[in-house]
Amino acid sequence: MIIDKLTKLDEPKRKTVAVLVVLVVGCVCYFAITRDSVVKLWAAKANYAGVQAAYIETENQQTNFLNLQKQLKEKEKQFQDVQQQCFSSAKAVRFFENINTLALAYNLKPISRIISEPKKLSDNKADDEKPKPQQQFLKTQSAKITVSGNYFDIVDFVNELTDRPQKVCITNLHMALDAGEKFNPKASFKIILIIDSFKDVRE
Repeated sequence: MIIDKLTKLDEPKRKTVAVLVVLVVGCVCYFAITRDSVVKLWAAKANYAGVQAAYIETENQQTNFLNLQKQLKEKEKQFQDVQQQCFSSAKAVRFFENINTLALAYNLKPISRIISEPKKLSDNKADDEKPKPQQQFLKTQSAKITVSGNYFDIVDFVNELTDRPQKVCITNLHMALDAGEKFNPKASFKIILIIDSFKDVRE
């Protein structure tokens, strides 16, 4: 029927119709081809957005991980610094045993040395009934020392006791001359050490 109608048209009109048909067919083909490409482009954009979001999330997670790593290293360093200030049980025993020998090396006369038993920090009355977890390995041990000798030798002796990586606390220091004594005072003081039992486990 369409062909019959075309044959009835004159030459110019048939050419015009033919051109229009070609254009319509071309538009349909172009739309069919480009539609598939557009769909694929949209899908590619969606995939790209998903990959980009995943990358940003991974990057943020990596940044958080690096921050946590840095914080962990800082905490480890702080822990090591604190731990260096503590004695192990064995080193504390040797320290107290060598006090008299050290006093003699400074020309001092050891008079008395009373060493207490190690005491847990949680045993103090001021502490809560439930000891803190970080305190379970920490103890204190003290000794009351009395020596006599030259004033400057006593000062050097006390400095020697405290001049070490571990923390040595000197309290209740009293110095006085005995009756009839003019040159050699008597000095008495208390030494307190912090003992980290965790070191004994590792050593």
